[in-house]
Amino acid sequence: MDFKTFKLENGAKIKYLYRDSIPIVYVSVLIPASALDESKPSVAYLTAHLLTHGTKTMTARQIEDKIDFLAISIDKKITHDYTMLTLATTKRHLKEALNLFFDVLMNPVFPEEELKKELTRVEKSLKQMEEDPSYIAYKTFINQLFNKHPYGRPVEGEPEQLKNITRQDLMNFYEKFYNPQGMIFSVVGDIEEEELKKLIEPIGRWQNGHYYSRQLNPPIFIKRKEPVKIFIKRPDLTQSTIILGFEGISRNDPDFYALSVMNYIVGGGGLTSRLAKQIRENRGLAYSVYSTFSPYLMPGAFYVEVKTKSENTQNVIKLIVEELKKMKEKEVTTEELKEAKAFLTGSFPLRIDTMKKISEFLPVIDFYGLGDDYISKYPEYIEKVTKQDIKTVAEKILNTQAYIVVIVGKDL
Repeated sequence: MDFKTFKLENGAKIKYLYRDSIPIVYVSVLIPASALDESKPSVAYLTAHLLTHGTKTMTARQIEDKIDFLAISIDKKITHDYTMLTLATTKRHLKEALNLFFDVLMNPVFPEEELKKELTRVEKSLKQMEEDPSYIAYKTFINQLFNKHPYGRPVEGEPEQLKNITRQDLMNFYEKFYNPQGMIFSVVGDIEEEELKKLIEPIGRWQNGHYYSRQLNPPIFIKRKEPVKIFIKRPDLTQSTIILGFEGISRNDPDFYALSVMNYIVGGGGLTSRLAKQIRENRGLAYSVYSTFSPYLMPGAFYVEVKTKSENTQNVIKLIVEELKKMKEKEVTTEELKEAKAFLTGSFPLRIDTMKKISEFLPVIDFYGLGDDYISKYPEYIEKVTKQDIKTVAEKILNTQAYIVVIVGKDL
């Protein structure tokens, strides 16, 4: 993937890849601003969502009408580490679409009335999510694991804290963290390089006051000597939702690739994983069981999630812990290692099989410092993983002595 990288005078980075298969252009911008930087929960989320709700020259309705008229889209994604906006436009409307995109990025005004509407929408959405046992279990788990750290709460925040957010909070957050010096843009599609350089001139001239470097405070994990068990009673449920987990790793941890392979084998490989075979196939105790991990800028979480009948709860927890212990005690088989590597390398291209995915992937590579050759090197990184690497990372990560287990269900 022969993309180019260049830097504007104000510090913004541009990743550019020419694709002329269809007359469409995708423009993404990664903004290093997230819950890690906010003084109140939800501020990063609300700031991003209100960008398209009014600028210095356009009202929310006018922006909405223009988006419809040009047949474009502006997607927003807020993670625990960064915010991303993505514009999709036809080549025909590229100039007008970019002007609108840059306007909402550079000139938002966060109207009071729009903030009130958004607060109502978010509160309603969060309360609906609170009805989902998986959401409740996950939210409780990360809160227990990360304590008061921003990684320990959903990026949307908490419904009861929304009433404390003001327009000034959003303006302050925007002024401090929406600075071109830290932004990473990507442009993918039917646009020549010279045309691109002319069209992005407004970004090159953009200045937004003083550049604040992020102050990242890593989570402080409590050193436990025994498991922590949390039960949330829901009499209306016929089955238990279980999340069992512990501290994971950061995205830049050298063990990332070994953990990726190990995770596939133990629980991330669908019906072929060890957990699925033991709990679903052999015993019929669950329809779905999986493991996953969240590699952030700083150490995230590793956890297993499963739903089972209430009467099977304790047995399923025991089986999960047993499988995790086996992963630590004995090397994986040659067949397991081969299958995991084949899947991870074979499925990797699906993460970048559309122009939109590429547009959103390139800034992330840069943000986490993975290198411009990451896409071509990824298969090599996976192939280098050995059985001993997996056993070593399992011993390091799989905390079978002091895990956290959250159960949402009728009874224990």
